[in-house]
Amino acid sequence: VRSKRLRGEEYSDLVQEFIDAVKGWRPHLFVQFEDFANHNAFKLLEKYRHNTPCFNDDIQGTATVGLAGLLSAVRTGGMKLEDQKFLFFGAGEAATGIAQLLVSALHKWYGLSVEEARKRCILFDSKGLVTNGRKAAGTLQDHKLP
Repeated sequence: VRSKRLRGEEYSDLVQEFIDAVKGWRPHLFVQFEDFANHNAFKLLEKYRHNTPCFNDDIQGTATVGLAGLLSAVRTGGMKLEDQKFLFFGAGEAATGIAQLLVSALHKWYGLSVEEARKRCILFDSKGLVTNGRKAAGTLQDHKLP
């Protein structure tokens, strides 16, 4: 049956109803958010990550595999992760997830400040370089902001 996609408050209410039902049935059940549009994926993950066991494969799963690949590449090449700069062609769920995890790793494991770690990650999307100036101009989605 075809029907129009829910949006806004109706969408949020439906997801909340689902989460409440799952938690009522199995309070510690792990919820995987899969293939949610990026304008929803980041909001849902942020809303539920602190009180519901949950995971977004596109954001967190790809980030984990991406970081593992980078760690392996620098080790194999005899380089240091903290000396590298990273250019992402794309700034969707996967790329921003990898960049966020990479910043966290550079900060926690290698002692870089969060600001310095962020400077090493450069994102380029369909509209060009992702910068704070684009936020002011209104041409940058929230999930692409540091």
